[in-house]
Amino acid sequence: MTSKYTTILWDLDGTIIDSGPGIFATFRKTFDALGLPQPTDAQLRTFVGPPLRTTFTQHLGFDAELTQKALETYRDFYHSGGATDASLYEGVLDVVAASKAAGLVNSLATSKAIGGVKVVGEHFDFLRLFDFLGTADVDANRLNKTDVIAYALEGLKSQGSNLERVLLIGDRIHDIEGARAHGIEVALVEWGYGDAGEW
Repeated sequence: MTSKYTTILWDLDGTIIDSGPGIFATFRKTFDALGLPQPTDAQLRTFVGPPLRTTFTQHLGFDAELTQKALETYRDFYHSGGATDASLYEGVLDVVAASKAAGLVNSLATSKAIGGVKVVGEHFDFLRLFDFLGTADVDANRLNKTDVIAYALEGLKSQGSNLERVLLIGDRIHDIEGARAHGIEVALVEWGYGDAGEW
C-alpha cells in the first residue's frame, strides 16, 4: 500500500462503526427517563456525529441543567449496553491495518469520550490499530471536532509522529469543519450519517 499521506485521522461513528442502533436506542431511553417527547427517526440520524453537548444544547435547545442531566442519563444507558449495539463497516478496519502495516500513523479523532471509545474498541478489538486515541473530554473543554483534532495532533507530535501530510477520514460536516480549521485534507465516506446536501 502506497500513500501520499504520512498520518491518517479516523472518525469513528459513521466511519468505522455503524453505531446508529445503539445511539438511537440510548437517546430513546434517555428521553423516556427525562419524560420528554421522543425524537423522530430523522432527528435521531442527525444526532450521530456531533458532540452530545452540542446535540442537547444547540439541536434540542436544552438549558444547562437539563443538558447535564441528559448527558449523565445518556452515558449511563450507553455504557451499560448501547455502546456495543453497533457493527463494523465491512473492510474499514482492513484499510486501517493495511495503512499501519505500510508505516502510516493512524489516530482516532472522534467526538466520543474516551470511556465510550474504550468500550467499543475493546468489544471490536480495534484499539491496537491506532497510535493515538483522539477523543472528546468535557472536563478538558475538548468538545468539538476542531478541539479533538488539535488534541490528536498534539498527542501524535509528542510521540514523534510524522505530521507532514495528514488526512482526516469522516462522514459528517463536523469532520470537514474540524479538518479545515487545521488545514487538513478530508476524505468523506458515503456509508455513514452525512449526505451530499450536508457536505
